[in-house]
Amino acid sequence: FKAVMAGVGLAALPEYISQEANHLVEVLPELEGPPIEAYFVYPEELKNSKRIAVFRDFLLRKIAEMGKG
Repeated sequence: FKAVMAGVGLAALPEYISQEANHLVEVLPELEGPPIEAYFVYPEELKNSKRIAVFRDFLLRKIAEMGKG
């Protein structure tokens, strides 16, 4: 990662990193990495928690925004 950020390396980086580092150059745009499964896990007793629902909705919005990039 440090070599890439210094401009002397290549890497397959997650989109959220490459979007924030606008000085990086995409060299093989036709290649995509494999999908990554992610889980939002919390104790069952919090399933009706407003805090959990708000945070879950926030995460889903952020993931949807990343897909539009």
